[in-house]
Amino acid sequence: MKDNLKSTKKNAQDHRKTILSVVAESIQLAYERAGYGVISLSEARATVTFCDIGFGDFASNIGLQKAASQQLPPREIAEKVIAELNQQEAIASCELAGPGFINVRLHDEIWNEYIASLDDRYFESQLGHNKSINIEFISANPTGPLVLVNAWGGFYGDILARLYASQGYTVTREYYLNNGGNQIAQLGRAIQQVAGKQFTEEESAELYRGEYIDKLESALTSRHGNSEALINLDPAILGDEAQKIIFSDLIKPTLLRLEIEHDVVYPETDLDNQLTLERLDAVGAIKRYDDAIWLDGDKAGLEKDEVLVRSTDGQDTYFLKDISYQYNKLKDRSFDQAITIVGPDHHGQEQRLIAALKLLGVDGFIPLWTQAVRLIRDGEEFKMSKRRGNYIVLDEFLDIVPSQTARFFYGMRDPNTHFDLDLDIVSSQNKHNPMYYVMYAFVRMNSILAKAQIEHVAAPLNDSYSQSDRAMLRQLIVIQEKIHLAITNQQVHPVLFSMIEFAALFHDWYERNPILSAEPNERARLLWRVTQYQKALRGLLELIGITPLERME
Repeated sequence: MKDNLKSTKKNAQDHRKTILSVVAESIQLAYERAGYGVISLSEARATVTFCDIGFGDFASNIGLQKAASQQLPPREIAEKVIAELNQQEAIASCELAGPGFINVRLHDEIWNEYIASLDDRYFESQLGHNKSINIEFISANPTGPLVLVNAWGGFYGDILARLYASQGYTVTREYYLNNGGNQIAQLGRAIQQVAGKQFTEEESAELYRGEYIDKLESALTSRHGNSEALINLDPAILGDEAQKIIFSDLIKPTLLRLEIEHDVVYPETDLDNQLTLERLDAVGAIKRYDDAIWLDGDKAGLEKDEVLVRSTDGQDTYFLKDISYQYNKLKDRSFDQAITIVGPDHHGQEQRLIAALKLLGVDGFIPLWTQAVRLIRDGEEFKMSKRRGNYIVLDEFLDIVPSQTARFFYGMRDPNTHFDLDLDIVSSQNKHNPMYYVMYAFVRMNSILAKAQIEHVAAPLNDSYSQSDRAMLRQLIVIQEKIHLAITNQQVHPVLFSMIEFAALFHDWYERNPILSAEPNERARLLWRVTQYQKALRGLLELIGITPLERME
C-alpha cells in the first residue's frame, strides 16, 4: 500500500518551500526505508535537481553521492531507493538513468495543488524574519547630477532590497551623502571659477564643469548679491551651499523618476571619525609616522599600512570614514548585515575595509560594485566624465528610455561585467527587448482572459499536465529558488533571466494551445491555468518594481 503523503501535499502549498523540497523529503524517506541509514533533509535536497523534461520532473543523484560511504555501486543504491519511492503517493514514476541517477515524475495531483497555490504573493516568505538589512546604493557625490552609471547601482540595489523584503527581512534603503571633504571645496571653487576667480591651469583642470555649474553660479550670485561676494567666500562654505541645492534640486527629482525612495539619507558629516581612531588604537592597530596616522597593515593582515589621517592637510581619509560608517551601521544601529553597492572606481578597496572592521569585532559587511557603463547609439559610444562636463546625465537618458524599461535592463546585468547599453535594443518593441518580451506575456494572458469574458474559472478537480505545462511550472520553481538564492549571494540578475525564460515558455505554450477555440471543458481547463500563470507573473513584475500593463500599443 502506498504511503499517505498528506503532509507532503500540504508542503507543496507552503510558500516557504518549493516542490524541490517535497521531492527531497520523498528521497530522504525512501533512502532511509531502503535501509541505508539516516540522512538530513539538506543532504537529500542537495541531490535533487531538474532533469530533461522528457525524462521526468526532477532527478536525484543520491546513488552517486552515497556510493562511497555505503561502499556499494551507485546503481544498486538507486534501485533500492526507486523501489521505496514507488510506494509513495506523490510519485507517479521513477526511472534509473546513467550511472546512478533517478528520474522522478510527480503525480498530476501534486502539480494541480501547486498551480492552485499560485497567487501574486506566492514568491514571498518569512525566511528572513527578525533579521535586519541595510542596503546602501547610489550614494553619488552631491557635486553634480546623477549620471548613467548611477542607474545601475540604483536599480540593482532597489531590486535587491525588494527581494530581501519579500522574504521577510526588515530592509532599510540608505543613501550615504558625501557632504564633506575636499570635493565640496572643489565644487565651491568650480562655482567661483565661473564667477570670475582665476585659477592656475593645473587647478582649473581639476574643477567640475557643466551647465549645472553655470546655473549654480547664477543662483548663488543672486543669493549673495554679486559675483565678488561668491569669489570671497570660503570655497568649502560655498560648496556646502551648492551640494544642498544639487541634492534637493537635481538628485532627488531623478531618484523619483527612477521610482527609488531611500529610507535614510546619512550625511558623512555625522560620522565620529575620532572615536573610530580611538577604537582602532585600543586594539593596537594604529601607527603614527611621517606626520600621518596609519592603520597597521601587519595587525590587519594587509600588505601595507593604510593612511587614516593625511599628513598634507590633517584631513580624514575616505578609508577612515568608510570604517566609521560601516561600524555605525553594524554596531551602533545594529543591522545584521550592511550591503553597499559602489561603482567601478571603488573596486579592490573592500578587503582593507573588511580587515579593519574585523579588528573592531565587526562582521556582516557585504560589498558589491558595478562596472563601467557604455551607452551605444548609432554605433558610437558616449564618453562620460562628470568632472569634464562631457557626460550622460541620467535625466537625459530617462527622456529616451522609460524608467521601468531601464530598471529591467540594468537589473538583468551581472554587476561584475561591463555593460554596453544599446539604445536600439532598449527602445525596440519586439522579442529582442527582454522587458517587452516579458511584459507581452503578461498582456497576452490579460487578453486571453478578457476575450473569454469570464470573471472566475473554477479549478478542475482532476487535471493532467503536458510537458509544456510542467516546463512552465518548473520554471516558476526555478524563479523561487533564484529569489531565495539572491538573499544569500546578492545576485538579482538570475531572477530576471528566469522571468525571461518563463515568458518564452508561456509564448510557446500559448502557440500549442488554441484556448479560445477549444471545446468547453478544455477551454475552461486552459483558462484556469492562464489565470494562475497571470497571478504569478503579476507578482514577479511587482516584486522587482515594475507595474504590469493591462495592454500594450
